[in-house]
Amino acid sequence: MKNNKLKSLVLAAAVTCSSAFAASDVITDEQLQSAIEARLSEQLKNKEVAAYTAEFLMNEVLTWKGEPLAVNQADSILAYAFGNRLSANGNQTPGPMNEALADVVVDLHKETGKPVYAQWEIAQSIGDRIAPEFITSINPLIAEDGTIIYLSTTGVAEEVIKQAGGADKLGKTLVVGFYEHSLRTITTSREAGIDAYAPQDVALPHDYDPQSGQAWTRDALTFVMHEIRNRATNKRTQLINEKLQN
Repeated sequence: MKNNKLKSLVLAAAVTCSSAFAASDVITDEQLQSAIEARLSEQLKNKEVAAYTAEFLMNEVLTWKGEPLAVNQADSILAYAFGNRLSANGNQTPGPMNEALADVVVDLHKETGKPVYAQWEIAQSIGDRIAPEFITSINPLIAEDGTIIYLSTTGVAEEVIKQAGGADKLGKTLVVGFYEHSLRTITTSREAGIDAYAPQDVALPHDYDPQSGQAWTRDALTFVMHEIRNRATNKRTQLINEKLQN
């Protein structure tokens, strides 16, 4: 009798789970955003804030892929570094994640023949696989004590535009970034004025380096939390600036 009752409970749980998965398969983005907004309205007691936050969550927490562009439609390639390795003397080296990004860039250049702009970690990993006239290395600033001043994503985008002689000179740009970092690299590039896209049907690197010199890039969970914080900070800054301008 006890076994039969246990079997019934397991069957009921399985049916419930199957129904939940079936529902999640057909729910639209609009329905999901509406459900999040309703939940937040009840929790925050403010419909306007709930609606704004629900949209933010949809765009900045539940979205990780940028708008794609067919590779043959690109005019340029822009690659953002991810993580690094620190040698015994403290010097930074590209590390395996940037080496993986470099491989993607090399393949895209071979397919398109388009000019490449790459952070130094990727450019160094590319080596002579791309002819010098087709690649521009985006190098960091060097402090007086010889240490590297790491460029932010925004800093890289601005330097690329400077090196290219203007955002319009880049045309449609394929942006190569680590998978979970990719959307923000595209968004930041666009905010700087670059017509940026994800390379369509191209698998972006996704294997993390537990020995990365940047602790927040050593595993997916830590980086996702780091990335969500960055996206929220950017939105916070935007809202504050809007208030200061009024």
